[in-house]
Amino acid sequence: MTTLSRQLPDFYEYNENETQFYLRQMRYPEDMALVHKWMHEPHVIPQWQLNKSELELQVYYEKALADDHHRILIVGVNGQDVGYTEIYEGKRDRLGRYYDGDDTDLGWHLLFGEKSAFGQGYLRPVMRMLGFYIFEHAPSTKIVGEPDHTVKPYAVVVEELCYEAQRLIPMPEKTAKLYYCFKDKFYQKFGGYLTASQQAQKKIQPVAQTEAML
Repeated sequence: MTTLSRQLPDFYEYNENETQFYLRQMRYPEDMALVHKWMHEPHVIPQWQLNKSELELQVYYEKALADDHHRILIVGVNGQDVGYTEIYEGKRDRLGRYYDGDDTDLGWHLLFGEKSAFGQGYLRPVMRMLGFYIFEHAPSTKIVGEPDHTVKPYAVVVEELCYEAQRLIPMPEKTAKLYYCFKDKFYQKFGGYLTASQQAQKKIQPVAQTEAML
């Protein structure tokens, strides 16, 4: 049986303000050196706690990639891999122990591993991309999130992007704040971004086809 998360495409492109963003399925073991580097970055370690040896990470990702309740994807900007996301099924994830969710709920975790991506204004477009990626390819009516409630800047961004705070959740490693992002409200606010992205891709596609014929 194909699970909800496994129905999502292996590649997704999104354009905003003349910048190309994309999601692609993590390639194992080809991407391990890149992920290993990111997991040892000082800004990543506190939240992800995966600053393990290469062998330990290989074992971790062999298990993770075999788990059919989530997808592991690389985030790219203008052709460069800059980050990493895990998209998971809320009820089948450990989060399912802490909230009464729907079978179609999906959530995500995100990190920017490349320091060159800092301060470029990429967070909001990438979060919009994740929303469209999920809502366009899954029957989900809401996205869930459970970030550490002490990360104050994050709270400002998610509320701006239609994520509504629900309540605090006491988890072993953190006190998380549960968020819901409802599909109808997300499209009411950001549907125009998707239309603009699709139009931008149509303009690019004929050029690519012409080059392929030469």
